[in-house]
Amino acid sequence: MKKLSILFIALFYIFALSAQDSLKGIWLTGEENTKIETYQKDGVWFGKIVSSDNPNAKIGTDILRDLKKDNGEWKGKIFAAKRGKIMDAIIEPTKNILKITVSAGFFSKNLEWKRFE
Repeated sequence: MKKLSILFIALFYIFALSAQDSLKGIWLTGEENTKIETYQKDGVWFGKIVSSDNPNAKIGTDILRDLKKDNGEWKGKIFAAKRGKIMDAIIEPTKNILKITVSAGFFSKNLEWKRFE
């Protein structure tokens, strides 16, 4: 019984860590060759611009902010540079895609970022 409990706990942590690792990486936004690198700081996830063909894109700017897992969903904020606003975002990570649903009031938009690495 003790071995079964240890196995269950180990599997739980492996699953939790692999879910977090699915956020980690460099992602192509699909616009102007912009690349976003996700990183974790103090248990919260962020995503900053690391390169872009857009001359107005500021390298180092956090586009994704305060991503936390809430009831099985990754929720946080995204900076919409074209609008100059910070909006709510729900992130669905898979192995090679970040599906991002951006919402502000009645406005909603779906984005897909592809893993660069």
